[in-house]
Amino acid sequence: MATIYIGYGSETGNAENLAKTLAQHLSELNLAPQLSSLNDIALDTLHHDDFLFIVTSNFGDGEAPGNATKFYEYLQSFPKLTCQYAIFGLGDVSYPKFCGFTKDLDNKLATLGATRIANRVDADTSYREFFKKWLHAVTAYFKGEKAALTELNLQVKAYGANQTFKGKIAKITRVNQGEFPVYDIEIDIRGSNMCYDAGDLLYLVPPTNTTTLQRIQDFYGHLTAKELELLHQKELRLLSKSLFRALAKKTNNETLKALTKISAAKEFNQYIYGRDIADVLIDFCDKNQVSVAEITSMLPDKLPRAYSIASDGQVSSDYVRLCVREVQYHLNEVEYHGTASGFLCHTKEGDEVDVYVRANAHFHLPKDEKAPVVMIGAGTGIAPYLGFLQSDRQGEMHLFFGERYKDKDFLYQNLLEHYLQEKRLTSLHTAFSRDQDEKIYVQHILHQQMPQLWELFQKGAHIYVCGSKANLGKPIDEVFLEMAKKYGNLDDAQSQQWLYDLVSTERYHKDLY
Repeated sequence: MATIYIGYGSETGNAENLAKTLAQHLSELNLAPQLSSLNDIALDTLHHDDFLFIVTSNFGDGEAPGNATKFYEYLQSFPKLTCQYAIFGLGDVSYPKFCGFTKDLDNKLATLGATRIANRVDADTSYREFFKKWLHAVTAYFKGEKAALTELNLQVKAYGANQTFKGKIAKITRVNQGEFPVYDIEIDIRGSNMCYDAGDLLYLVPPTNTTTLQRIQDFYGHLTAKELELLHQKELRLLSKSLFRALAKKTNNETLKALTKISAAKEFNQYIYGRDIADVLIDFCDKNQVSVAEITSMLPDKLPRAYSIASDGQVSSDYVRLCVREVQYHLNEVEYHGTASGFLCHTKEGDEVDVYVRANAHFHLPKDEKAPVVMIGAGTGIAPYLGFLQSDRQGEMHLFFGERYKDKDFLYQNLLEHYLQEKRLTSLHTAFSRDQDEKIYVQHILHQQMPQLWELFQKGAHIYVCGSKANLGKPIDEVFLEMAKKYGNLDDAQSQQWLYDLVSTERYHKDLY
């Protein structure tokens, strides 16, 4: 009778846990699988009718995890294999050699004569949806539905800045009536095989801002098709000192030289705030001093913009939801729009957008589903929490949210109140800064709730902070330090250590920009 072997290679325990889940499901079919690390599997015990299911991570940039290295080394000198096998690999698409170990493993097993009964799965860090499908197919295979496994094709394409997926705008809705427009944007990613978890990031490669291009063209008088093509590939909005140094050297402009000095850091930051390369050319250069080719050589390649995903891929895997505030302002009689937000907020249904997903593992929900969660955000910093609240978890969920005006800027008010009624959201605390003479921010509401917060900390709560670094970075830390002193009876040094321990034990999560 054939034996089923399940071998795992795991550094953090994720692959091992998945292997155990597979073993449990096969045991329920009375199949008695043998579970062990890959290093503990003896290749010479694998016979013709046996099955080898491998669930393994890829360590670093496509290397074997520690408890799979001996297996892999032994495989290199093994003469022949006749067993049947299937591989579920966990990797990270941000690495150049994505799933390199599992790809090599697959090729080696096939070369030695083993029979591949399923296409290799290359899963990203958001692997759960893929694993559910693979697990279902494996169990169906042993129930007689062999095509369920043999025809399964789960491959994450290594999307990135140079190879994006063309998503489509499925829906765009304004969610406030305040001075600064905020939009809920739903993007269709069907066909991408991109997986994500609540808390992950969507990167957008925006088209080049046409206003900036026109201003550059006006400066030079004319741009050739080749020059326009080069500029489209470059980052025109994010200015750096290295750019200023290169231009100062080329033009011998004394003001540019002065702005690059360490002593002029404040003046430099004040100048670049809200400006782009067109402003620099107009303010400091003559078109005869620096050519378009020289400018493009000084500029970095276009940079993608990151947005916190406002949905949970376990619930809505075909779509990604964003919460985006349109950046728009006037400076020296010129109207500016955010490179990415100005594009996204003016799209319409059916428009294509160049996107890719990246895991944001430090901002995922805790593995302990009963651990309380405290979510702190202002404005569009509410985005990841919308994804958190889609998940069906057992622990308490407390939200602290801040905006300008309650009647104009209470983002997703109806949805949040619905979650409260459903008890999916345990408590909702709001701060609307402009509704009274004295401005009230999120940190003030946290201060009022110190006793309750301290109690949650004692229960092992995880704290999440998302939004502006200037507004939510140090101010929130200061509230927690004061709370530790007042309710934990800690001195200054002890409270600092307590806060440090929260971070080091991965209970204090920040996504600030």
